[in-house]
Amino acid sequence: MIDHRLLAFEAVLQEGGFERAARRLALTQSAVSQRVKLLEAELGQVLLVRSKPARPTPAGRRLLPYLAQLRLMETEARRALEPGQRHGPMRLAVGVNADSLATWFIGAVAEVVREEGLVLDCVVDDQDHTHALLADGEVLGCVSTRPDPMRGCAAIRLGEMPYLCAASPAFRARWFPRGLSRSALAHAPAIIFGRNDDMHEAFLQRHFGLDTGQYPHHVVPSSEGFMAFAVAGLGYGFIPEIQARAHLARGELIDLAPQREEVVLYWHHWQVQSPVMARLAGAIAEAAARALGTPG
Repeated sequence: MIDHRLLAFEAVLQEGGFERAARRLALTQSAVSQRVKLLEAELGQVLLVRSKPARPTPAGRRLLPYLAQLRLMETEARRALEPGQRHGPMRLAVGVNADSLATWFIGAVAEVVREEGLVLDCVVDDQDHTHALLADGEVLGCVSTRPDPMRGCAAIRLGEMPYLCAASPAFRARWFPRGLSRSALAHAPAIIFGRNDDMHEAFLQRHFGLDTGQYPHHVVPSSEGFMAFAVAGLGYGFIPEIQARAHLARGELIDLAPQREEVVLYWHHWQVQSPVMARLAGAIAEAAARALGTPG
């Protein structure tokens, strides 16, 4: 069983304070406070900022990923020690970018999810920011663009995900009848995924000298919605080639530029993995190699 002091620390953070944590744990508020103080005394670190809501100190934040690992290990241990018992589904939190989720990721994990009796908590963020979810203990593994693993973790190179600049034929005829140019791009509505999406901005800066604020843009934080905007002729943007192929073949989209923006993806996980997480990581790496090309 996980140490009761760790459970108290976790409950205070999840519930936002000691009073609600006490109700959840069926303890007095002072008992929860005492358990957290004992944990802090043993570790020699202050773990909580006693604010409303309570939040972790830097030391407390560093502890969270290990607590998530312990909880998973405990669940798997119970399953192994009680093979004849009926166990509920095992919940795993994973970080994944929306474009991977909309294209290759579901097929990658489907067999493992069915056979292991898992329920996935998919935390969706931009691929440049999912790494922070693992560092904060919110997920047990993540798809990220960062090649360097954090301490105690490892990174598997999954492959390169190419993006193409595309729009509908009608949009191109209206806004880019002579092709892409700085003057046309300064007026044509772009589509970007969200506030953290800098692919479009980097492309326009590198090739046309346009900065943020020098071109109009829609913000569509959904991979499927992004595609729908482009097909409807509302804007142009960068779409994963794997997702755009069928639309290109049907003539619903047109490739606007010869350049491809390549995004290299990695799967980050703890070096010491549970059996289920190890199997999930293997399935993700194999599926990514098929969908994105064998990593070099």
